[in-house]
Amino acid sequence: MLVETNAGTVEGFGENGYAVFLGVPYAAPITPERRFMAPRPVARWSGVRPARALSAVCPQIPTYGPVGKAAASKLEFGTDFLTVNIRTPSVKGSAPVLVWVHGGGYAVGSANEAVLQSGAFAASGIVEVTVNYRLGALGFLHLNDGSPDNRGLLDQIAALEWVRDNIAAFGGDPKRVTFAGRSAGGFAIAAVMAMPAARGLFARAMPQSGASTGVSSMEDAQKLNRRMLDRLQVTEAELRDLPFETLLVAQRDLCNESYEQHDFDRDGSASMLGVPFVPVIDGTSLPLHPEDAAARGETAAVPMMIGCTTGEYVTHATAQPEMDFEGAARLLHERVRPMGATGAGIVARYRQALPDHTPRGIWRAVGGDLVFQNPATRFARLHAAHQPVYKYLYGPVEADELGAPHGAEVGEVWYRSGMDVGRLPARQAVTDKAFAEHVHAIWVSFIRDEAPRTPVGDLVGDWPLYSALRPQVLHMDRGAFRLTADPFGGRTALWEASHG
Repeated sequence: MLVETNAGTVEGFGENGYAVFLGVPYAAPITPERRFMAPRPVARWSGVRPARALSAVCPQIPTYGPVGKAAASKLEFGTDFLTVNIRTPSVKGSAPVLVWVHGGGYAVGSANEAVLQSGAFAASGIVEVTVNYRLGALGFLHLNDGSPDNRGLLDQIAALEWVRDNIAAFGGDPKRVTFAGRSAGGFAIAAVMAMPAARGLFARAMPQSGASTGVSSMEDAQKLNRRMLDRLQVTEAELRDLPFETLLVAQRDLCNESYEQHDFDRDGSASMLGVPFVPVIDGTSLPLHPEDAAARGETAAVPMMIGCTTGEYVTHATAQPEMDFEGAARLLHERVRPMGATGAGIVARYRQALPDHTPRGIWRAVGGDLVFQNPATRFARLHAAHQPVYKYLYGPVEADELGAPHGAEVGEVWYRSGMDVGRLPARQAVTDKAFAEHVHAIWVSFIRDEAPRTPVGDLVGDWPLYSALRPQVLHMDRGAFRLTADPFGGRTALWEASHG
């Protein structure tokens, strides 16, 4: 099965009734001398390039404790990893397109993981494109030598440009592209929505369990630059000559240090998330924080579907020792200093709002809100003032802030009827296949028609728009689908200075 791209012909194969093209390059390899440069178009090749095997992935090693260890790719890494994997219902058509950005705290993960190889969206009539991009220092370390900032996001924009120019040859409609991602992928979607270079490259956006979190000021980016160079005892120019493994060890150590020992004076705003290698507001590629851009109506003028799971911090909280309320306040203090708050003050507010929570439950509530729920709520409210927004909540709302952990919905979102669910990691297990089919169908409906539709439950058909005045979410819980007031929406008030 042959398709002609702008750079040459690729050969794919058939699978489960759709066509597959793996490891197709959208930009030139990241060789040592090009580690910190903007992505460039791939050189044209002659003959036919096989697209029957997954490419290498971005160099990485396990990072960020138990959550990052689970997300880290175990696949071979290399330099030719700026690639996309494409599955299409037909190369002769004009189907809607899904472009998916993987998560992993901007340091681990890949588009080549098993959960993203199901072909679920291709089987549902959508051209699916999963994107590999530069992670960690390669993608997000600020340098003072003229290298562009936000290289990992520039890679994603290059992939979107490749889709614009080539996806029609794979049976896709370049005017009906949905840009989506989960966790750091969701953070990336929100950031790219605020980047002028991405205007017009996608028609819908879908940040999933991630929104406007993890964006650095230039001052904080300079702090990380100094820490990285001091750790390696090199100059910026010498970074290009280091073995990947040396760069990765220093990157891992800085990430783990920030994740395990939050320090506002050392990390600045990155202390909130504990993820140091993040997009930077450089005034050029990313002129404004995504929330500021959304408040001005300067994010991408596209409909958005956004949401979280009910227990976003369930797994993250396992990295912390047993604690009492005072211990939770101490652990939290450095994380909330960028917001002008204190750990004791925030814990006191949450204890008043959630009196039945244990110390661990308060920690789960605060962490989940700080990193996931509140940013999603704020970004949804701001974007909804200018564009259509649909908000969802996945999983049961349980006592003591338990519920569906971060990433629990991915197996359902990427579920294909008849697939071997045994290939999925335990954290993405599918136990109710009928429920999985319905969840997947909601995602398909947004990609295909913009207004997402609920296939079963109390609300059958389109669900209403989300807004600050009508903060309604579609709650997907154990086979049931219902429209309800956002149970997490009011928690943004717990962080406001005026809160009593």
